[in-house]
Amino acid sequence: FAFSIPVTNKAAPSERYEWVVLPQGMRNSPTLCQLYVAWALAPLREQWPNTIIYHYMDDILCCQQEAFNDDSLTQLSSVLASKGLVVAPEKVQRSAPWKYLGWRISDTKIQPQKLELATNLRTLTGVQTLLGDILWVRNCAGISNVDVAPLTLLLRGSHPSTAVTLSQTQQTALQHIVQKLQ
Repeated sequence: FAFSIPVTNKAAPSERYEWVVLPQGMRNSPTLCQLYVAWALAPLREQWPNTIIYHYMDDILCCQQEAFNDDSLTQLSSVLASKGLVVAPEKVQRSAPWKYLGWRISDTKIQPQKLELATNLRTLTGVQTLLGDILWVRNCAGISNVDVAPLTLLLRGSHPSTAVTLSQTQQTALQHIVQKLQ
């Protein structure tokens, strides 16, 4: 992420700075990153009207009907490099399955990368992790609020290492959710 600071009354050239990591103390740093990457991708969006370009922070997904050739990838890299954004060659994914923001995209379906649930629950932390994983995949797996409701009762506790015990209803609900993910 690069930015320039203008000098008062143009007394000297603008000073250019680059951040390798966004400053975490700035409340608007994610917004700045989003805006900067959107600005860097704008010329490509104009040149490639039939290409869908999604981006979130530094993750970019380009989709089009025909496969990307080496010239297209070179053009993408050079346009981004001209704006100060370098694409690491090892991060470029050329064939299915593509991984993007926790999703695995194949030619026929899109599914979460993580489909395994840690069902051996012993502590409140384990329950929190399980419910976080379920919430991540629930929309694509058809898991409803009714399915999750018995498990949310396990969140009552104040210390992360609080021991939890599943009732028969909660065990049944968990088995039902695991079946939906298979």
